[in-house]
Amino acid sequence: MTTTGRRVDAVTTAVIRHSLVATADEMMSNVKRAAYSPSIHQIQDVCVGLVDPTGNILACAPGLPMFLADMGDVVRDGIDLLGIDAFEPGDVYISNDPLSIGTHINNVATYSPIFSDGLIGFAVARGHMVDMGGAVPGSRSTRLTEIYQEGLRIRQLRFYARGNPEVGIHRLIADNTRMPEEVLGDLRAQVAACRTGERRLDALVQRYGRAQFEEASAAMFDHGERLARAAVRQIADGTYRAEAFLDDDGITLGEHVALPVVIEVSGDEMTIDFSGFADQTRGSINTGLTGAISIARNAFKCLTTPHEPVNEGHFRPLHVVVRPGTIVSATLPAACGWWARTTSTTLDVILKALSPALPDAIPAGHFGDIPMCLIQGRDLNDRRFVFFEPVPGGHGGRPHEDGVSATVCFHEGDTPDVPVEVQESTIPILVEESALDIDSAGAGLHRGGLGYRRTFRLLSASASMQINVDRHECLPWGLNGGLAGRPNRAFIQAEPGADWELVLKRDDMRLSSDARVRLFGGGGGGWGDPLDRDPSRVVDDLRDGYISGEAARRDYGVVVDASGSAALAETERTRADTRARRHEEGDQ
Repeated sequence: MTTTGRRVDAVTTAVIRHSLVATADEMMSNVKRAAYSPSIHQIQDVCVGLVDPTGNILACAPGLPMFLADMGDVVRDGIDLLGIDAFEPGDVYISNDPLSIGTHINNVATYSPIFSDGLIGFAVARGHMVDMGGAVPGSRSTRLTEIYQEGLRIRQLRFYARGNPEVGIHRLIADNTRMPEEVLGDLRAQVAACRTGERRLDALVQRYGRAQFEEASAAMFDHGERLARAAVRQIADGTYRAEAFLDDDGITLGEHVALPVVIEVSGDEMTIDFSGFADQTRGSINTGLTGAISIARNAFKCLTTPHEPVNEGHFRPLHVVVRPGTIVSATLPAACGWWARTTSTTLDVILKALSPALPDAIPAGHFGDIPMCLIQGRDLNDRRFVFFEPVPGGHGGRPHEDGVSATVCFHEGDTPDVPVEVQESTIPILVEESALDIDSAGAGLHRGGLGYRRTFRLLSASASMQINVDRHECLPWGLNGGLAGRPNRAFIQAEPGADWELVLKRDDMRLSSDARVRLFGGGGGGWGDPLDRDPSRVVDDLRDGYISGEAARRDYGVVVDASGSAALAETERTRADTRARRHEEGDQ
């Protein structure tokens, strides 16, 4: 190893920075290629990256934003619990405790120390395991009320010691999951990604020397901080508030769970305050304190430096306030299986609060929660399977364009849907329909994105199913005169010709092979007055099957003639009448 004895220059800093990003990208490619489960190799419910010896984020690959935001907390918790001297070359540690590192038991982190002339950092991978044991297949249920029921809880145990597997912990995991081959396969894929990070970071430090690497890292953090502070300064000082709610916690049905957010902007710093959040619930919509920090970081990154590769400096202007014992700072024995119900809507509320200060940047509300169906049983080869089906929805209309259709929630990032062919080849279902849901988007000058619907039949009478749907009552809100989108929902048809039954939260359903399930992701809210939308764009939506003729007239005031074009004169009269009626109603 050689050192220059002088401060690193800007070019070298840029090369080191982008080498770190490239390393994270390679780690992501490796974990997806090696993973066993569709949750990782298809949905990409995983993240990878590098942190420095104190847990500061050096680089991350595109993955779940919620995981990226709290990646350093996994390492910091290990350092606090074990001490920095516990780590040796070749070690890999494993942790999934929601109350110390956030999210839920299924999300398991593996991380390894990287040595190059001493400890230089850690490689981290975190992914969703399809089952970690517990009372129900898939390790999460609305009826569970304690974390002890949700599966194997691991906090900072050594998974590999100096390159060799710790056989006891591997056996412990295998003996406590319904899907040992898949879970251990996915964890080994994460370890392989960590090993990639180790090799690449060591080579980088060997090339430039530890001193230059550390100076470049500090310069990278400072640069990220400057960009974030400059963005915050563009927001007018003040206190901003907004509130939404979850339908219920799954135990006390019908009792709304309040999510009020207060944001303080002062100069180049922002404080996000969750103190008013509901107390942790009996139901499993909680997460630990790291969850609150991750939500705030996720939103802050979107608001300030959305196009910059993540590093710790981007979060220095952010402060998070939360009292202990809320649904985003839960303590024992809180159940956390459906944590994402809370985080995805909270992100939306943060953006909503700042919409008056950033009218040209904030979208209307999105569908806010992925309707989820968990299926378990035995396939046609008599193999045990556990599968979860997340259904995407619509995002809100934006100040300058329509919302995105059939996309996962904010905190899920760019995770894609599982292709029908993969589903049908791995579990006994027949998918009858996958389509955009007509009229689901909120109308607006810029309409919301459309929700998504999927209809399927179970082909195995031995299978059982769990459905969990929220944000059915808290509609995806419109902004600046836009209308709300349709909510999430799910229906079951018990037998051919029977009525479709609305089902929002129900466990252990056993259906005949003639039964059908239909899941709907909600639509996004509209942005701006729908009466201001260009009639030709309304006609285009009608022709594309995004809206019905009834919605074109009712919501947009657009009258379509026999040729399929907008009847402009009649449209103007219809819109004028609607505006006049609004004015009269407003005066009353």
